[in-house]
Amino acid sequence: MSAPLISSQRHLDHAIVERKASRFQVFVVRTMDVELRGKAYRVLLDGHHNLAAAKLAGVEPTWRGPSAKTKRVRTQMPSGAFENMLINNLTDADWYYVDSGEVVSELQASDAGSQS
Repeated sequence: MSAPLISSQRHLDHAIVERKASRFQVFVVRTMDVELRGKAYRVLLDGHHNLAAAKLAGVEPTWRGPSAKTKRVRTQMPSGAFENMLINNLTDADWYYVDSGEVVSELQASDAGSQS
């Protein structure tokens, strides 16, 4: 069983989603497997509009891993620092489970001092 898909971006431009759903055949979505506060998650890094468009079109998106830049940033940071950065730097919402929309309560509190 794969880790739950989470995101901290809720904003979607519905016009973009509809345009992509009607014109695209391939919907690329980038994710990264991480452990945050002792639990495994799959973070939705890029492709929020593509994921919504794929759902609207009734097709499976094309899942890809993180970009080379994201991998490089992660490996250049001290152990645990990348994960702490993810927890503490939100896009426009608290972390939530993409499938249900429910907030990931374990990731709500700031963890700026932790280096785990």
